Amino acid sequence: MAFRAVHAQWGTVFAHLPDLGCQRGWEAVWKTRPRAPITCDECHHPMYAKTSRAGLRFFAHAPGAPTCALGLESVAHHLLKLELATAARDAGAHAELEVPGPDGAWRADVLATDPAGAWTTALEAQLAPITGADITARTEKMHADGVASIWFSDRPRPPGRHRSTSPPRTPTSSRKTADGASTKPVWPRCGPPTRRSGTRSVPRTPSPARRP
Repeated sequence: MAFRAVHAQWGTVFAHLPDLGCQRGWEAVWKTRPRAPITCDECHHPMYAKTSRAGLRFFAHAPGAPTCALGLESVAHHLLKLELATAARDAGAHAELEVPGPDGAWRADVLATDPAGAWTTALEAQLAPITGADITARTEKMHADGVASIWFSDRPRPPGRHRSTSPPRTPTSSRKTADGASTKPVWPRCGPPTRRSGTRSVPRTPSPARRP
């Protein structure tokens, strides 16, 4: 499952945009004969356009695809990336999914850019377990290229790989770069995102109450 693919003639196309990002309609790639020349921009395997029963539009790998990073991501992770991209566009920013860094050292889940060019921020959807050291390392790679980062999760604290018997603590920034951007992730429980690199939690949706 992916919301981004590469068309042989049109370049990058986005399933979640009304015009695919290239002034084309969904019907130009969905259920066409012959099949639209679409490939995965990660593994370059052929893809095809699909629509879920709920009306969600996306691209899927054709049979026989190799192991692909995009194919290994959960549906929840893909949907969170879509929500982040939509929110960034609604706020007036330009947003793209799965954007690699200049030298390929990092890849942003969503890269949000100020139309005036004043800032660029990576919006990272982190639902799988990860260590604080990994978050810091990835954040610093982005910052080296002038990109700030904000991390989003469905948990009230960083999704770590190991359980701890000590009371949970909220990490705070202990080191700053010359321009004031934090190089150690911050995991606030609430509040609006800022331009400083850090992390942010996404509240869980309460489950319906069970009948007695």
